Amino acid sequence: MNTPQSQHAPTLGLVLAGGEARRMGGNKAFREVGGKSLIGRVIDVAQAQCDQVMISSNAGAEAFADYGLPVVADHPKPGQGPLGGILGGLKALPDGVDWLVTFPVDCPIVPLDMVGRLRAAAEDAGAKAAFASHADRDHYLSSIWHRDAAPVIADLLASDDRRVRGPLQALDAPRVVFEDQVSGLEPFTNVNTPDDLKLINSALASAVSTQD
Repeated sequence: MNTPQSQHAPTLGLVLAGGEARRMGGNKAFREVGGKSLIGRVIDVAQAQCDQVMISSNAGAEAFADYGLPVVADHPKPGQGPLGGILGGLKALPDGVDWLVTFPVDCPIVPLDMVGRLRAAAEDAGAKAAFASHADRDHYLSSIWHRDAAPVIADLLASDDRRVRGPLQALDAPRVVFEDQVSGLEPFTNVNTPDDLKLINSALASAVSTQD
């Protein structure tokens, strides 16, 4: 999919679906939000803003066969948290695509201009990454990464430093503040528990009702 902002700098969206989802009781990606699975909703958001989309998971392609997207495993091995997924995505970037944008599967409300603003901020700062922030809270996994960030992440993982903030700090990644709501909903809302599901479903229903 080509969008106006992506024609001069192709991006690949990576849906991070590799968490264990213990607080949700497992299978978080396939829980329903607003009549659609979490992962389906996040894929839609990623495809609307990126040229290509992949799924990050160690579960294998069969688990996500219904979505028809490439599935990439953590690098260098499972069990190293989201950074392993991000590094796996960077290692899988095709030729001609230098920017990877990460979309956590438990974060279905995403600003429609997130990719363009993150990439512009990184490029304006001469940085190899940028991350989103909203309401005084940083969202390190809603971020963009240049392929040249891979060695920095690999070095941190090799030293058993799995904090996503680590490579962002090392790369002098700019913070991009998103102030507006998305269709009346707070962006970057996390869905980690059954109660979170109820709250976001209620919010989505209210938003649809208001639009009607």
